[in-house]
Amino acid sequence: MSNWSYKNFPRWSKLYKTCSINNYPKQSPINIVPKDIKQECGTKCQITIKYAPSKCYLVNDHNTIIINYEPGSYILYQNTWYELSHAKIHVPSLHTFDGQQYAAEIDLYHCLDKQCDSGVVLAIPLNRSPDFGESVDFINQFIYQAPLNNTLVEREVTVSDTWNIVSLIPPDRTCYIYQGSLPHPPCTGGWTWIVFNQPSRIGATALKALQHNIIKRSGENIRPPVPLADSLGIYKISHDWVTVYEERPITTSNPTEVDSSSVPNISPPPNTLAIDKSTVFEQYFYEYRDKIRNVMLFILIILIIAISIKMAKYIIRNDIVNNFLVPENLGMMPGPNGMNYGNGSMPPNHSMPPNNSMPPNNSMPPNNSMPPNNTKQPNNSMPPNNSMPPNNTKQPNNTKPPNNQNKNKPSNNGKPQNTGEGNKPPNTEGQPSNNVSPNQNNKPKN
Repeated sequence: MSNWSYKNFPRWSKLYKTCSINNYPKQSPINIVPKDIKQECGTKCQITIKYAPSKCYLVNDHNTIIINYEPGSYILYQNTWYELSHAKIHVPSLHTFDGQQYAAEIDLYHCLDKQCDSGVVLAIPLNRSPDFGESVDFINQFIYQAPLNNTLVEREVTVSDTWNIVSLIPPDRTCYIYQGSLPHPPCTGGWTWIVFNQPSRIGATALKALQHNIIKRSGENIRPPVPLADSLGIYKISHDWVTVYEERPITTSNPTEVDSSSVPNISPPPNTLAIDKSTVFEQYFYEYRDKIRNVMLFILIILIIAISIKMAKYIIRNDIVNNFLVPENLGMMPGPNGMNYGNGSMPPNHSMPPNNSMPPNNSMPPNNSMPPNNTKQPNNSMPPNNSMPPNNTKQPNNTKPPNNQNKNKPSNNGKPQNTGEGNKPPNTEGQPSNNVSPNQNNKPKN
């Protein structure tokens, strides 16, 4: 891919030395001013134009529509035949006339060989006009099928058998001649420019399509006029020194007499071209392209909004958000059997435990369990502080349970009971009883 464009033409001289006026003063295009015209050129500048019909092959190079013409069309200049190679369309015109710029310009490049490094260029300015005329019809047959993006792959466009580029030659053939260069990088010299004084015509619809598809999309495809070197001059060629020969398709069939009654009356009138329906459709498409695009964009936005509303209703109705987020939050909770379902996995069948039930390992004592239905007990329903469970009551250390089977033991007040004559107090063998102090047992008798 080349590193230049028509937008960065001020940098051409840095990228290509041949584009610098200081290095090579013979540059194109120029502003044709009457004071720069030196003299009228006579027989030395005589031109003969001989163009033939051709098929149409289009490419788009650097935002410029290029028509590749079939071999067989020539011009004769200074006793040398140059073959027509291709034509380029610029919007607006490359050359200006005393500062005046036309709507467009088509340049016809004629070369000596296939390399096409030098030669003769016929520059025909184009003026906006109504959609009729010979030159208008020539442009309309291909302009609506031209490639919009840069491509060097040829696109063959269907044109009529009489499609001939000679239709662009204006009636007044007065022209100007000067030595110049390519109007774009690498700006090589060796090109003779012949610029017609009178413009040809381009239809208003075709011009609008060019302006929309070329200027609005990628900018102008022209190089501004460069100053004319003092050592160079412009020469004028009068109308009489330009001769045009137009070749027509030759029919080889011999006329024969036929019965007119057997021929249906469907033939078009003479010099009438068939209308290509696809061309008409593309013409209207390019004309209303912005409106069609805006309508399609509006319909697309409406569809997106409608689909979004439907999806929102579906999500809310089926509670998809909660069903998606709740398993994520409960992914590390233990399962019913004490198993830990990690990594966000759920127990089998995705069964969830009841909201008010706690897992077994985390069970609390009975006193801390909440009553059913989350009902709160009154504050005064607590058990008395002095009431202890029966199993936890403690007996005094010095108290023993009463023994009802032993009747001879003293009573609870420490006094012995009257049991009769044969009864003797128990032999304590020098041990005090539980209820009598030892001092009482050791007192002497009177």
